Amino acid sequence: MRYDLATLARRVRNVRRSSIVLRDIAPPAVFATNLFRSTYAHVIAAWTDALPRINAAYEQSLSELVTDAPADVRAEIDGAAEQVNRLLLLLTPGLRDWALKVERWDRQKFIGAVLSATSVDLSAVIGPEDARQTVEATIEWNVSLVRDVSDQARQRISNTVFDGLRNRTPAREVAKELSEKVGMSRRRALAVSSDQLSKLTSSLADERRRAAGITAWEWVHSRKAHPRSQHVARNGNYYSDVAADVGKVLNGKALLAPPEDRPGQLPWCGCRSRSVITFD
Repeated sequence: MRYDLATLARRVRNVRRSSIVLRDIAPPAVFATNLFRSTYAHVIAAWTDALPRINAAYEQSLSELVTDAPADVRAEIDGAAEQVNRLLLLLTPGLRDWALKVERWDRQKFIGAVLSATSVDLSAVIGPEDARQTVEATIEWNVSLVRDVSDQARQRISNTVFDGLRNRTPAREVAKELSEKVGMSRRRALAVSSDQLSKLTSSLADERRRAAGITAWEWVHSRKAHPRSQHVARNGNYYSDVAADVGKVLNGKALLAPPEDRPGQLPWCGCRSRSVITFD
């Protein structure tokens, strides 16, 4: 805890309530779109651009039936993979810029939520350095994920090409299947971008609470079309990160022990948490 928000709130306002629930901070989907466009889309584009060369090498290998023909196809795939590896070095600054923008947006929303609920202005209290570790971890995580998206695309393309050579599949059919494989990678990259936004903002919410000495929070369900049933059941529940406070009642709700998976942690989970400031 760097500062005690509950104490600051008492100094500014005569608080007579046992708790104050901050408003929900839901990140706009445009941040996920921006992540995809600034990083993942470049990887998908690199593999898309390589398809005509891979298709040409496949067609030539299929028609020539020579011993080294499959090696020519492999060389085109390996060349595309190397291009993506070089591209990764150029994408890291874009990842950093994205993460810092999300952190700044989230920080401003948190400051606004606290000001509205308590009249406490945290503008001079919290800054980007408070979330530096969270931001750096997100950047490194996404570098790894971008590489994984590329590796998966490479594997799918390789499997399609060499299965085609073994089965003498016509080049036109293989070309169509290769395009579909890259499309699968694109859809995965879009899903990863959305998931990473949820994970970053969820981690930031936890970080804000720890810094402010807030130990209670409310589970907010994502309202996704295919939710986890246990997450739906948790919607509106209050949780405490302090074991001694479990069982206490706030706003007519008993504080529960946090589940193993927090909001936004599991793959594709879009749930969030709302901070609950408690006054003893």
